[in-house]
Amino acid sequence: MLHYNSYESLSTAAAHFFTVACQRSIAAHDKFTVALSGGNTPKRLYELLAMPEFSNNINWKKVFIFFSDERYVSHNDADSNFNMAAKALLEHISIPKKNIFAIPVSSTPAKDAIAYEAAVKKITSDSKFALDLVLLGMGADGHTASLFPGTEILNEKRRLLKEVFLKDKNMYRISFTLPLINRAKQILLLVSGEEKKPVLKKVAANQKTGKLLPVQLLKGDITWMVC
Repeated sequence: MLHYNSYESLSTAAAHFFTVACQRSIAAHDKFTVALSGGNTPKRLYELLAMPEFSNNINWKKVFIFFSDERYVSHNDADSNFNMAAKALLEHISIPKKNIFAIPVSSTPAKDAIAYEAAVKKITSDSKFALDLVLLGMGADGHTASLFPGTEILNEKRRLLKEVFLKDKNMYRISFTLPLINRAKQILLLVSGEEKKPVLKKVAANQKTGKLLPVQLLKGDITWMVC
């Protein structure tokens, strides 16, 4: 885990990480496929990426943006992950609209999850459907994306995206599944906030208390940045 003294320094480091990952992917296969995350933690990262210092070093025309999860609300809703990313980043960069893939919320959660899975498959266009980078966060309960403890989606082995109903929030969400996340070439996990430190300690010590927390089910090339 990489530890930072402030939210700003974490966000700046993440922006450098994103930029380098983008440049390497474009050099290797002429495009960069990335999934953005929601929540409060990545907002500053997105604002930094929109600034000339970083934006001028990214060939946005070769960047394809997805979302690792979404609340089933309108894209104009204040709770929408797409809305947050649009205001912080997407509206301020010269990226073709056809390169931005918001999770659809216009049919039913099940149908929209299937439609989004098809979009991911089309753009990644290889047998593994591996994105170059997946950005994730972590909640105080150890959830990541919309993979919450005790939810059925954690058992999904085949689908790349799935709808999930959260009873305590009385809300549907659509989320990347573990099979899709764990195929990513790189995962960047950003964590900030005092309330998450107990879970971070468990993860860092690889503590297993009964069932593993969702975040402990992640595999692959994972970079943790925490503050």
